[in-house]
Amino acid sequence: MRKNGTRVLAGVLAGAMAAALAGCGSGSGSSTGTSGTTTKAAAGATTTTAAAGASTTKSADASGKIQLTFWHSMSEANGQAVQALVDDFNNSQDEIYVNAEYQGKYDDVKTKMSAALQSGKDQLPDIVQMYDIGTKYMVDSGLVVPVEDMFSTTGYDPNTIMGIVKSYYTVDGKQYSMPLNVSTPMLYYNKDAFKKAGLDPEKAPTTWEEVKEDAKAIQESGACRYGYAQAIYGWFFEQEIATLGQDYGDNENGRSGNVTKVMWNENGAAKKIMDNWMDLLNSGYAGNYGQTTGDTQTAFFAGQVGMIIESTAILRNAINNSQFEIGTGYLPRFSDAPDDGGVIIGGASLWLMDTGNTDKQKAAWKFLEFTTKAEEQSKFSQGTGYFAINEKAYDLDDMKSYLAQYPGFETAINQLKASPVNIHTAGVLSGVAAENRKTFQNYMEEVINGSKTVDEAITACEKECNDAISKYNTSTSKK
Repeated sequence: MRKNGTRVLAGVLAGAMAAALAGCGSGSGSSTGTSGTTTKAAAGATTTTAAAGASTTKSADASGKIQLTFWHSMSEANGQAVQALVDDFNNSQDEIYVNAEYQGKYDDVKTKMSAALQSGKDQLPDIVQMYDIGTKYMVDSGLVVPVEDMFSTTGYDPNTIMGIVKSYYTVDGKQYSMPLNVSTPMLYYNKDAFKKAGLDPEKAPTTWEEVKEDAKAIQESGACRYGYAQAIYGWFFEQEIATLGQDYGDNENGRSGNVTKVMWNENGAAKKIMDNWMDLLNSGYAGNYGQTTGDTQTAFFAGQVGMIIESTAILRNAINNSQFEIGTGYLPRFSDAPDDGGVIIGGASLWLMDTGNTDKQKAAWKFLEFTTKAEEQSKFSQGTGYFAINEKAYDLDDMKSYLAQYPGFETAINQLKASPVNIHTAGVLSGVAAENRKTFQNYMEEVINGSKTVDEAITACEKECNDAISKYNTSTSKK
């Protein structure tokens, strides 16, 4: 149910969010996790039009048109793809002009949103790109217009978007935002290393048991320093919970009511996942490169590691930066995993802000609708490596040619299609999802470093996560 935004609610949300960010560390402009050092922009700081590394040349005359402000977090090649999408829209009609403004990493956008929410509607942008784990925060702000409320204004077909993709952004039975950049985790492996180890380079391991066997073969053959590695990243933990057909939080992952506690201790998922991780490391056939996902990626690109799990969004980068042939496979599962387990989408979506200007809201919706066109999705996918969320994009000739050139993307697409649409794969809806993710990472690191046992870490992590959830729920209930 849509809430009425108030200055009081905005204030408590801002306070809760600030506390969460204090425990989050670096954010990321992609769904690939902690990414080294991030400089957070101060509230009210000057924004950059378009994106870092992208052309700022305006594609159409903006005079006399409805002007829209679009905050996003896509830089470099991804920023160029966003600007191309905006340019296509601006050139497609003569009534609306979208100004794309790069705001820094995802956490930077959230910081600026906090300041804007406290300052009033006139400080809000018209459109905001917010990462997946910011969904609950955006809904609770009370200052967004659910995109589903706009469908009837243009006759939009809600089936345009893949079901498992829109399920993440559906709250209380209503789609709140429009997915833009979507990814999932998958297995990457070095085909050359597989050959040297006597493994079938066309056959990726599908279970954790097979990963262990293949990692041993790779390392003992001398093909790589380590057979396997994965970054200490809470997103991977959440994904493995979903593959086990379990929920991260209570109340059906926050979909039937506010999350009041984490469930991964009670349902046994954390113990199973962390024990498996430590078994891999203790075997000596897996390496640890810490919380910064880029460090594990670099080790893989350099041929030091035979297999990693990572976001589908890095596939193009992996191909471009590796001196060996890349193989891809589904995210490994436990051999006893149930059929209702699957992967959760990551990435970000576009939100319509309730600025009080209905003309601008209608214009902003037209832009969001435009982004879902098959042709635009095909171009955006090819320019970034993210999924095309409109399945019709995969029927286009240019996309077929692209997939023929980069067959690894087929793995990602097929894995997403194979995942069931349910509460587990919808992901957790929590206002402190980012903070709890970082909390898990810190405790997992303590286990790896030997300062805590798995059981000790689970108990301490559960308490800290539940305390953060309780604090958030208390703060957002005050009006």
